[in-house]
Amino acid sequence: MHHPLLANLTKPGKDGRGTTPIPGTALFALLLLACTGPDDSAAASTAPSLRLVSPEDGAVVCGSPLVVVTELENFRLTNETIEDPPPDLGHLHLYLNGQEVAQAEAETIEVSDVADNAYQLSVDIAHADHSAVEPYVGATIYVTVAASACSS
Repeated sequence: MHHPLLANLTKPGKDGRGTTPIPGTALFALLLLACTGPDDSAAASTAPSLRLVSPEDGAVVCGSPLVVVTELENFRLTNETIEDPPPDLGHLHLYLNGQEVAQAEAETIEVSDVADNAYQLSVDIAHADHSAVEPYVGATIYVTVAASACSS
């Protein structure tokens, strides 16, 4: 049986070939294998993720409308409220300075008439029954809304 965690529990054989178990390590090796469990990489690869594509952190942006573009993986968006939804179905919440200003079922969110000011902009995902996604999945940046950033 070969396991990478067991590699340090053997020593070279007397003739330089093969390996010999280090005395007293058999029980430790069995306990170690029992505690390592299955590979969790598959679970990690299906965990939802969210990335803020734009605006960039520190950007000066237009507030009529304020356009926020996100990118999601392993999560589907809906505008429906569903009792007992699947774990990969829900919507986005957009916050400005800690106040929720939008819920969205699309990766691009537009908020009309945001006043000129400096803002902490946060986006997170929630299940379709409005329960929090665990562990938390979200992103936060800082932007300044200024009319001068709006094109004519």
